[in-house]
Amino acid sequence: LENLSEKAYQPQNSLPPFFKDETEYLQWKDRLAQYDVQRTELTSGIQQATIGIDSGSTTTKIVVLDENNRILYSYYHDNKGNPIKAVEEGLQKLHKECQEKGTILQIKGGCSTGYGEDLIKAAFQMDAGIIETIAHYMAAKHINKDVSFILDIGGQDMKCLKIHNGAIDNIFLNEACSSGCGSFLQTFAEILGYTAEQFAQIGLKADMPVDLGSRCTVFMNSSVKQAQKDGASVANISAGLSISIVKNALYKVIRPASKEAIGKHIVVQGGTFLNDCVLRAFEQEMDLNVIRPNIAGLMGAYGAALYAQRRYKDAPHQTTLLNLQQLGEFVHTVKGMTCGLCNNHCHLTV
Repeated sequence: LENLSEKAYQPQNSLPPFFKDETEYLQWKDRLAQYDVQRTELTSGIQQATIGIDSGSTTTKIVVLDENNRILYSYYHDNKGNPIKAVEEGLQKLHKECQEKGTILQIKGGCSTGYGEDLIKAAFQMDAGIIETIAHYMAAKHINKDVSFILDIGGQDMKCLKIHNGAIDNIFLNEACSSGCGSFLQTFAEILGYTAEQFAQIGLKADMPVDLGSRCTVFMNSSVKQAQKDGASVANISAGLSISIVKNALYKVIRPASKEAIGKHIVVQGGTFLNDCVLRAFEQEMDLNVIRPNIAGLMGAYGAALYAQRRYKDAPHQTTLLNLQQLGEFVHTVKGMTCGLCNNHCHLTV
């Protein structure tokens, strides 16, 4: 009976573990730390700064930089279906922290990017807006001037930027569902009763990650249930799902002819890459060391803040960004309506 029990709890298809021991994991973390972006505190007195806001598909990110490109303040929060409210709350929190610490923040410029670039720019009177690919490239280039490839996996989309001679040479996007993105992992984490962060930590300890392939969420449900029936642990399922995200990115979006095709200086970013399992799976699959900044989830906002800073240096100007008093008077209304300008009668959210 013991032999039968052990056999029943062995996954049929398993992959090698991410790390052979704790020492290897700590050495890996030390290698990644050399690309960390510096942070500093809001202090009493006058501090000059620029603001970048990345209004993404599922999350809102805000970064405030000082004159030395150190992060004074950052904000990362779910949109919850209302990106304007998320930005408003992030800016209110910034002003509250400034008041508590006696900081007089002199904003030299603000820039928005992401899905809500134009919406946020109009609502909060940002000085500028830039397309997210440029924002992410500016951030990656600031961290590694020789960057050759950028892979950004967000909540519901995936962007790959190939860099050649200091310019974006090609762009790859996921064209179908979001099965290779962060919401995919978060969904399975919640199904199994964990937060996304807990699910990632558990996956690091996997001894036999389950080989789940790289199929869409609907079919992946069946694969996960079968793995559970085979006795696979939550750790091995978590690790297997992270590997499936990487395989989806590599073989259905990027499709590189060889690892040389994407170069030696690869920067990965997006909230999904804060999951160490996803990052390690990507390195193992490509047999390459990659760069993941400690602000992987904030890179769009960081690039937007860098752009605002450069824009001010090129042409000093007075910012149009709403101040604390104007934020207090800020009103945002949402209503549904049907457009009657043509025969389609589209339903609009205004």
